[in-house]
Amino acid sequence: MRSAGVGKHGNGYARARSAFGIVWLLSLFFFVSSCKPGNTPGSADSRDTPMDRQPPSSTTSELPPHREKIWTDFNGTQALAEAKALAEFGPRPSGSNANKLLRQHLVDRLTKLGWQTAEQPFKAHAPDGKDADFCNLIARLARIPASPKRIIIGAHFDTSGTQEFRDVGASDGAANIAVLVELARVLALDPQLAGHVELLFLDGDAPFKELNLNDGLFGSRFYSQMLRIDQHAGDLQAAILLGNVGSKNLNFAPNSDQKLAAALKGAAGALNIKLEPANRSLLADHVPFSEAGVPSLTLLDAESPFLHTADDTTERLDADSLAKTGFLILYFVATAITMQ
Repeated sequence: MRSAGVGKHGNGYARARSAFGIVWLLSLFFFVSSCKPGNTPGSADSRDTPMDRQPPSSTTSELPPHREKIWTDFNGTQALAEAKALAEFGPRPSGSNANKLLRQHLVDRLTKLGWQTAEQPFKAHAPDGKDADFCNLIARLARIPASPKRIIIGAHFDTSGTQEFRDVGASDGAANIAVLVELARVLALDPQLAGHVELLFLDGDAPFKELNLNDGLFGSRFYSQMLRIDQHAGDLQAAILLGNVGSKNLNFAPNSDQKLAAALKGAAGALNIKLEPANRSLLADHVPFSEAGVPSLTLLDAESPFLHTADDTTERLDADSLAKTGFLILYFVATAITMQ
């Protein structure tokens, strides 16, 4: 049964996620702007990412050996604690002070874990025609040069701007980001593997009114548009995006890349993790990447009754479910890299 906290924006948002056969026209006009959450390294240009500014390289002999079964290092309890800390920032619609404070929190956390961050600020036209400010955050391990082929693991940190109820986005904007933070900790244990991974923290997933071709998914659309403009889509081996996670179900969008979906299903089988396709195609952050030519997939709980409601709280998150999501991603990354 759907929560009483759902307003018209929550219902419309959920229905819009079921769009299929989307042909992205990318008709929004984007402009570089300033994020200004704090003194963050590398925020001068939205196209200037850690891949463009190579960190000091380390020789292979200076790096620790590959970590055996690195997926077992993922700690669901730590991910849950991080999700609770993120949810404490409260609702964080794009452009809000809470949104900026949370982004600075992520910069601080990632820096302590040895990751270099770069901001990707931009403006986009809201449905009312006014420009709105957004800022993605890109992270790579600082002590290893970028691989010519990388895997993106991404999730959004913003929440709905609705005034009808308080949406802290525990599963959708906190837990999914917490998984990325825990992945950053674990991947730092194996710098050679981490060199093949880019962590992408997306802003502007939530629409201003109702998700459609011109409203919502602003961060993934802008990032993908920059890939096209700079002709770097071929640098990406895959993009795995996280929607709402941390509850009992783990699904993937059936309109994801089929080969990538088969690889994730194979990884899930090897780990005895239940991974099922959603019962409908979904308009989610993997779609802009797919339209840019990048094999992409979104992981989420497609049947959550609490998504985009006042009841999406941390009390409903499960450490074991977060751990399974982390295990699956790390197993896939480790297998994909060793098979290159």
